[in-house]
Amino acid sequence: MVRIFRGGTLDERFEGSVVVIGPRPTTMTGLVRGDLFVRDNSVCDVTGMVSGNLLAERTGKAILHGLVTKAAKSAGGDLEVYGMVQGDVLNEGGRLFVDKGAVVRGKVLGQTHQGPIPPPEKVATPPAAPAPAAPKPPPPPNP
Repeated sequence: MVRIFRGGTLDERFEGSVVVIGPRPTTMTGLVRGDLFVRDNSVCDVTGMVSGNLLAERTGKAILHGLVTKAAKSAGGDLEVYGMVQGDVLNEGGRLFVDKGAVVRGKVLGQTHQGPIPPPEKVATPPAAPAPAAPKPPPPPNP
């Protein structure tokens, strides 16, 4: 079974996988007995336990303070690891930061950042161009 979660506090026990798709941030303090997927401009702060894989997809961001019993992977999204991962931590096209106090039983594979990942920059819309000035009327004819 797959549950879709749109933000808030996830403080229960779920059997099966959970997909977090925002738009509000999610705090996961419970237990997911399956995989946890974070996608679509979502932010999920995991202080609970995932007894499967943790995957930050596309534009999602996962911040792990808790425990993942398998692998944690960034596949286009952002992943910050402060807790414990019993498997590998992989970066496959996203951004990855592993804190010096984190515990990774497997390997850390792929490029990592030296510090926490900043939020994406908001693309500012350029100011509207001023309206073109009205054409000047022609000068009066000379008699």
